[in-house]
Amino acid sequence: MTLLTQLLRCPGCQGELGPKARCQACDLVPEHTAGLLDFLGDGRRPVPHPEVNRFYEARPFPGYGSGDDASTLIDRCRASPFLAGLDAAIPTDATVLDAGCGTGQLAAFLALSGSRRTVVGADACRASLDLAREFKGRASIENLQLLRGDLRSLPLAEGAFDVVNCRGVVHHNADWKGATRQVARHVAPGGVLVLGFYESIARMPHRLRRGFGRAFKAPVRWLDPILRRGDIEEEKKLTWIADQYHHPLEWCLPFPAVVELLGECGFDWVRSIPPAPGNENMFDTLPEPAGPGLFARRVGWALSLGDEDAGLVCYVARRRR
Repeated sequence: MTLLTQLLRCPGCQGELGPKARCQACDLVPEHTAGLLDFLGDGRRPVPHPEVNRFYEARPFPGYGSGDDASTLIDRCRASPFLAGLDAAIPTDATVLDAGCGTGQLAAFLALSGSRRTVVGADACRASLDLAREFKGRASIENLQLLRGDLRSLPLAEGAFDVVNCRGVVHHNADWKGATRQVARHVAPGGVLVLGFYESIARMPHRLRRGFGRAFKAPVRWLDPILRRGDIEEEKKLTWIADQYHHPLEWCLPFPAVVELLGECGFDWVRSIPPAPGNENMFDTLPEPAGPGLFARRVGWALSLGDEDAGLVCYVARRRR
């Protein structure tokens, strides 16, 4: 039995999946495509948040560049202090889940950077996963498995992953608290959750940009750090505009509320990001700021010049043993 087979569970009854990923109790069999197991296809289960799914089917996010291959993806990701720090912190033999992986770029990067890792990328959007599957085949990534499933009932064992990354996902769920709890359940005792979300104060500058965009019937490009850049292809900028200015479902979450919720789920503070780690390990615990200190940090996020994440911040937390 492969490690991936041990990680799979029926999304309906949470029973173990036998040969060909068939559930012996529910007789559920996912659709098999090269490099992808689809637990939602052909009406097996309802697609979550249909309006969000239709949005990403039309404009998968993030898009790939025309010349993207394994080396360009690795170079681009390692140029990001956050992604480089995340890769350095994850053990080379870890089991990693990227929940809400979109087009699979982060999952592919983590798999390429650690050939002994077992990396699972899960998402509900078939169009996004098809792009991820195509890149996986093109880059010959053997240690990456892609799954299509509902974030609220992923076809994966609970408590099975050393690291779970869920960045830019829960704030697009109608029940963000429920989605966060479900994602957190897949973290192993002693494991780490990296949860990225639009923070209510940090997102304010972008909400102002979006307001100007609505007033002028189009984004004001010189106000947006991404749209000002000359090194990004126009197609990728159009994808950014769709995601940041026209998304059908979005919440902005107060950082203290997220910390409190994950505390109730059995997680302890490790750090907040930004800032991205320098030479220290991203999973090493830093002092947790008191109320005024955390508020000042949130205001600092909002006042940061050149914010290319548009108010997306991360909370890193460790599950108690």
